[in-house]
Amino acid sequence: MQYVRCLDNSGYEVSLTRGQMYKTLPDTSDSISIRVIDNEGEDYLYDAKRFESLKMSGEIAEATITVHVPLYVKGILHAEALAAHKSVSGLMREWLDERLDLPEIASQ
Repeated sequence: MQYVRCLDNSGYEVSLTRGQMYKTLPDTSDSISIRVIDNEGEDYLYDAKRFESLKMSGEIAEATITVHVPLYVKGILHAEALAAHKSVSGLMREWLDERLDLPEIASQ
């Protein structure tokens, strides 16, 4: 899996947002295009010059996500964590790992 940042969305203003990150899919049709899942959720071949590859670094491991949920959702998460004998944070990390195909971070 690879992620890219859009540098040029001219002519594709609805499908691409300049500065936005996008997931790519493998495509072997040629070397000048990349298959990107765009704003419409569709995969489409775009000129690779419109994007820059995301370089993975240790900074990503330091990222923090804050999620604000209604009080009843907080209660449900707490109950699920208790039932699983985990912390809410641990439960959420596990859930993200299972559902998102995030790249592995090399330890420093």
